Formats: sequence, C-alpha cells, structure tokens
Amino acid sequence: MKMSGLNIVAVYLAAGASKRMGRNKLLLPLGNGCLGSKALRKAVSSKVNHTIVVTKKGDQLEWIDPVLFSEAYQQKWSHTSCSSALKGQSASLKCGLKKAKELNADAIIVLLADQPLISIVLIDTFVSLFEKHFSVPFISSFYQGISRAPVLFSKQMFSSLDKLQGDQGARKIIRQSGPENGIFYEWTDASLFMDVDTKQAYEHIKKIYKEKRRLF
Repeated sequence: MKMSGLNIVAVYLAAGASKRMGRNKLLLPLGNGCLGSKALRKAVSSKVNHTIVVTKKGDQLEWIDPVLFSEAYQQKWSHTSCSSALKGQSASLKCGLKKAKELNADAIIVLLADQPLISIVLIDTFVSLFEKHFSVPFISSFYQGISRAPVLFSKQMFSSLDKLQGDQGARKIIRQSGPENGIFYEWTDASLFMDVDTKQAYEHIKKIYKEKRRLF
C-alpha cells in the first residue's frame, strides 16, 4: 500500500471499439479469466491510490474478474462510462482525467486494457519514481527507442491532455512538453508492451501467458 502524500490515480482505458479484432477483445479468454481484466488486477494490486476504469457507453463490465467486485477491492477502483469514446482514445482519456481531477489527483498513470501482460512492478516503479521526482511533467515507458504506454502525467500536464483530439495520445504530449524534461524508463521485456489488436496478436499473447503463467 502506498504511504506517501501524493495522490496517484490510474486511468484504465477500456473503451476501444475492437474493430480489427472483430469482437470485443476485453471478453477474450486468457488464463482463468478475461483479457481485459488482467492489467486491471495489476492496477488495483499496485501502489496507485485508485483506478478509474473508462469504458464506452453500455459496457456491462462482464469482462471484469468477479473478485474485483468484492469488498476487498471495491474501494480501489471505480467505473466511468464515456459517451464520446467513439471519437478516439483521447476522448476516453479525457473522461478518465475528469474523474481523476475530481479525486484531486497529483498524477495519472495511463494504462491500456489491451496490454494484459503489464506488471505490478512496472506500475509501482512509476509510482516510486514520481515520489522522488514529483516535479517532472511525465514518466514514460521506453522500449527499443520508442516511448510507450503506460505513461505517468503529473497534474501540470492535465491542461495539455484536455486539448488532445481524436486518436492523439501520449506521444504528442511528450513531444510538446519537451522530451528532455521528463523521465524515460527503459524496459527490456517486450511482453510488457504487447497489445491485442488482431487475432494473430491474441494467439501470441496466449502462448506467452501460458509460458509465464506463474507470474500472473
């Protein structure tokens, strides 16, 4: 459990249309649950203060592990339905950001529901880095020379995030704020950043999940 006075909130983006997959990828089986719930379990078990789950309108949340609705977890996350989700990822991000600001967040960590192999260690590393370097505008994952999600944004960046349009995302904000001003944390495990956009990617993720099952 987090002990510092900083209020760090995870924004869990789960409002995608799954167009390339052809079906709701959050409901795809992975291990003993649904794909969409895997990274959420990591978020609510991490050092973030709270996790906001952002979905499109009408999502019944069947993909969320039933244990997360239990008393042990129900205070650790909340759900917001984004009526503008189909306008692009930035719309979902702004819906989550609005809720995070209502919680007086000092920073948000943007997590993607279709990155099921994200680890608690990764999330907690970002929390610890921000506790030590709380004046930085952002902390970004870095793999093979590219900035990737998850990304932490401090509250000084919230107004910039509110200006994003369509499918514009974190990389644009990082470029605008000046990459030299933030922290890039390099990871060497490719599986952390694998997302599930196609059937081929899903089959690949299933193989890796099976191999690393003891870690999940």
